[in-house]
Amino acid sequence: MIGPLKLLVAFLLVVAGTTNAGIAQNRFTPVIEVGDTPVLRYQLDQRTLFLSLLNAPGDPRELAREQLINEAIQRQAASSAGIALTDETVLNAMTEFAGRANLTVDQFVTLLGQGGVSSETFRDFVSAGIIWREYVRARFGDEARSIPVSQVERTLAQTGTEGGLRVLVSEILLPATTPETTRASRERAAQITTITSEADFAIAARQYSVSPSRNRGGALNWVALESLPAEIQGIVSALTPGQASQPVNLENAIGVFFLRNIERAEGGAPSDLSIDYALFVVEEGPAAATVLLNEIDACDDLFGIAKGLPEERLVRETLAASQLPADVRNSIAGMDVGEATVIARNGQSNVLMLCARRASLESEVDLDLVGNRLIDARLGTIAADHLADLRANTFVADVVN
Repeated sequence: MIGPLKLLVAFLLVVAGTTNAGIAQNRFTPVIEVGDTPVLRYQLDQRTLFLSLLNAPGDPRELAREQLINEAIQRQAASSAGIALTDETVLNAMTEFAGRANLTVDQFVTLLGQGGVSSETFRDFVSAGIIWREYVRARFGDEARSIPVSQVERTLAQTGTEGGLRVLVSEILLPATTPETTRASRERAAQITTITSEADFAIAARQYSVSPSRNRGGALNWVALESLPAEIQGIVSALTPGQASQPVNLENAIGVFFLRNIERAEGGAPSDLSIDYALFVVEEGPAAATVLLNEIDACDDLFGIAKGLPEERLVRETLAASQLPADVRNSIAGMDVGEATVIARNGQSNVLMLCARRASLESEVDLDLVGNRLIDARLGTIAADHLADLRANTFVADVVN
């Protein structure tokens, strides 16, 4: 979200380059048909102006058109499912949205009004996102939550256990000790928020920041996300690498933060995983090993096959992931529990099966946290696919007036 000064500057630019789009004749006539729902010229003009004031990337008119089409489809789906929003829910969302610019809803609506955007346009923009999320959760929540523990464990094996997140951030702190410096810093911060390059952010930090980190281009060391101050934690957690935050009001300063990288915290290293595996030597060769793969369903099946054979033909042990032989560790990283594969070792074929994968006793792994993140990711994918299906099956046409 953007700061109030940047909003007003954007407004002036928009007003200078537009010609009364909001009061054009026939503004309440339909311009797009989305199923049984018309999109009015007024709605399109208002959303275009709203997105322009927010400095949204791309062509604001085309973006407005796409948003309004998708939102009409989303609202139709939610209505069919009997999902509605309370005034309190919408107001809370509007409050959160305006709060990103350190404004109240009334202050934000006033600024929008000065730019020609109605409060209803703001409300519609916010409520569309909420009602779609409610619909997706209600319809697909159970499906997304049906993530087996094995998938969570596999994710841990591939990305590390989830002891939390840590971030690599750069900062620019601008002085805000007097009304004059505060105004100047707000204007400069609004410019800095548009930076998308780490190198450019470092140049700005050396030039403008009053923080000791300016000599390092504003670069800070890795830090646990939860250890950041509350007013910064939420801002940083919403960023993606390569993105600068909106200005943050701090004590005697205005901060802008740039996320360089994000990763899982040390509390969850892959070495924290305890791996139970079985390795059976198939002396008859690769073909016999492939046949054996289809005959076993669990690690214990290998004990029956190895009965009467030399003990060294079957290895069954539990080790920390960091202590596994390299060939076993590399193969198991992408396997589910109960899955088997054939690996070559010492010129012989070996059937490798993953028996169990679990956090070791000293690990601080939070399986629920990993699972919740997988659920969120799955819901996002499901929602995008479902919207694409709905749109493909909805009549959408521009109305020529």
